[in-house]
Amino acid sequence: MSKDLGTSDTVSKTLRTLLLLAAHDSMRVTDLSRELDVAVSTAHRLLHIMGLHGFVEQDAGSRRYRLGAAALKLGRRPIGRNLVATAHPHLQRLSTELGETVNLVVLDGSETLFLDGVESRQLVRVATRTGARIPAYETAGGKALLARLPFAVVRGLYAEGLARATRFTVPDLAELELDLARTRERGYALNLGEHMPEVCAIGVAVGSGADASLTVAGPNTRWDRDRLVKLLPRVQAAADAIALDQREAAALDESEAAALEGRE
Repeated sequence: MSKDLGTSDTVSKTLRTLLLLAAHDSMRVTDLSRELDVAVSTAHRLLHIMGLHGFVEQDAGSRRYRLGAAALKLGRRPIGRNLVATAHPHLQRLSTELGETVNLVVLDGSETLFLDGVESRQLVRVATRTGARIPAYETAGGKALLARLPFAVVRGLYAEGLARATRFTVPDLAELELDLARTRERGYALNLGEHMPEVCAIGVAVGSGADASLTVAGPNTRWDRDRLVKLLPRVQAAADAIALDQREAAALDESEAAALEGRE
């Protein structure tokens, strides 16, 4: 085995480590050293450095390594500048059309982060959650985004298991895997009382490579599974419109950058 790593070899081994951990739930130092053909001490040093920067983390119980938050963020593809400003008119329009609360969310590690929302004007309504963080598996928007990830990565996010907010919350990783498979197949996610028992929601991802999703939420006195699914065409159309506006904004950014370079 190689006893040390040169600069270029270190980069190569670091990238291979990321790929290996993405393909497995977790790995022992000895497993990684064998795959990389380096000494155990070298593999441990490599993992230590990657851990300092958040690219890997070690489970305190099993001592196995898995992908860290920084590595997961590398897989998130931004969909352009000023997402909230671009999306807000579409949220407003959809909320007015449906009479329900609409939210824009992103996946931040294992949590759903609510970026923006427009609240329903109905007397009985679901409040917006802008700025809130909720376990992603409890939300429609979060599950729509988790479904885009390899399940090995999802399992790493919830290595300690799933805490249940309500009796309707996904109970374990096996059931979550099935739920996310259904989400990928049908193109939308549902939350049927999984964070708050009286709240139902539908969520779709914004764009084919996006890291954001759009959700519509309402009280279970007005919405059930069948009624939520009937909203899909209008929710999907709004999500597609946001993605289109973001692509156009990104193209404008590139055009402006090229023009500035030409004047220099």
